[in-house]
Amino acid sequence: MTQIGQIGQEQAAFAKATAPKAPAERQGEKAMSRDRMRLVLVVLLAVLVVTAAFAASVGGRNIFTMVSATKLGMERGVGMSVGLGKIPMVQAMEGVAALDVDGVHAAITIPTYPTVTTVVTAITDPVHYRNITITGSAANALSAVEIIGTNWADEYQSESITGTGAATVQGLLPFKTVDTIKVSGVAVPAASTYTIGWGDYLGLYRPIAADADVTSISLKASAGTAWVVTAAGALPVGAAVSALYDTVLPETTITAVDSYLICYNAEAW
Repeated sequence: MTQIGQIGQEQAAFAKATAPKAPAERQGEKAMSRDRMRLVLVVLLAVLVVTAAFAASVGGRNIFTMVSATKLGMERGVGMSVGLGKIPMVQAMEGVAALDVDGVHAAITIPTYPTVTTVVTAITDPVHYRNITITGSAANALSAVEIIGTNWADEYQSESITGTGAATVQGLLPFKTVDTIKVSGVAVPAASTYTIGWGDYLGLYRPIAADADVTSISLKASAGTAWVVTAAGALPVGAAVSALYDTVLPETTITAVDSYLICYNAEAW
């Protein structure tokens, strides 16, 4: 074939491709396009139906929520859960020490206002994950004490606890570690001091959304050999729960070396 003949064929093919299409041909292409669109819509509808059915099977919870393995596994020290919504937990705390008013730090002299004394040495972390206490030595121990440390997820947190004189004040936040203690001054300190210790409120390793998420607290007394198991939804006498601070008071006061099994439904972050 000559070059002129080849050029002629190419021009003819181009003219055919760009020529107006016959009505029947155009109708056929439109019909195919509509069929493809219907197929896409059918597939999307099927996906939505399956999604709705699955969501109903898990109690209407958001099935697209992605849970971080770091948050679930590494930070809280528990196994990764592939479930959705709340996660059933059993938290064992054995041989729990009783409240100790100077377990974290011995007496710290209260400075004269506006001085703030900062302490970073001779600090002992709480025995078990729990709240912090401050105890004043005299009536003028009325200043704030800032506790800086970490929670169970090793995230830094701080809490300011204000003294009420010669008394022990229990903080609200549970601390895993205490790194720094800052004692604010008073107008006339008169050699008054604060000791820093730990209290009766145990921290939950994972957060809860409501007090009722703690379903039971079982107790084994320090001198006992058997667990006293509470019924689901029942708590021991004197027990209390705070969803705001993720803490549990397992009984009126903790007796040294008592052990606890705390059952609760934790949030899945």
